[in-house]
Amino acid sequence: MLEQVFRIRHQVYCEELGFEPSSENQLEQDEFDKNAIHCLLLHKRSRTYVGCVRLVLSDSLAPDVGFPFEQVCGDSVRWSFDHAIGKGRKQYGEISRLAITAAFRRPRNFVAPLDDNHPALDARDEEARQLFPSIAVGLYLAVAAMSLNKGLDGVFAMMEPRLARQLSRFGFKCQTAGDAVEHRGKRVPYFISSHTLMDTLKSECQTLLRKIQGCMAMPYAPYG
Repeated sequence: MLEQVFRIRHQVYCEELGFEPSSENQLEQDEFDKNAIHCLLLHKRSRTYVGCVRLVLSDSLAPDVGFPFEQVCGDSVRWSFDHAIGKGRKQYGEISRLAITAAFRRPRNFVAPLDDNHPALDARDEEARQLFPSIAVGLYLAVAAMSLNKGLDGVFAMMEPRLARQLSRFGFKCQTAGDAVEHRGKRVPYFISSHTLMDTLKSECQTLLRKIQGCMAMPYAPYG
């Protein structure tokens, strides 16, 4: 399953967007993967993995090593990790490497894999129209579920201000944690608190979040 995650990341970050160098094995990995929990998204109807995301945790052996956003933002970060009360970075995580395959990222070009039981879908198909707004939100909710299950105080995320505004419509309260930087376009570090999440999320997102938490508590069942 991890190989599927790394292949999707290579497809999106290396081949399509050119953000990272390509590798011969077509797997995109970095030093933060060893301290991360990964989520892989399956489109059940086509039996296709279509997205992934990871929750980067602090390194217990090197707690002063920063999160990925800290390396990118540098002095523009406006956040103090309070070592005085013994928390530091260990009570936080970062949403990172969110990737959605092109077919599901661009609904106008969407064609599901074709077989005898699952005919192709196009952009006019009702399922296609309904899927796209929920994919990114679902992946963010998956990270929220992982964060809550780990008892973290919250998570950071580097994203375009436009995406932060879109997430706010679903009830994600994105608090700025630093100034905007140029990194593959304009990016801003945000913080999402675990303590206020259930108070701010829209009711349908709360329902989905609880369902995701329940799924994470169950034994893994392929294509379940």
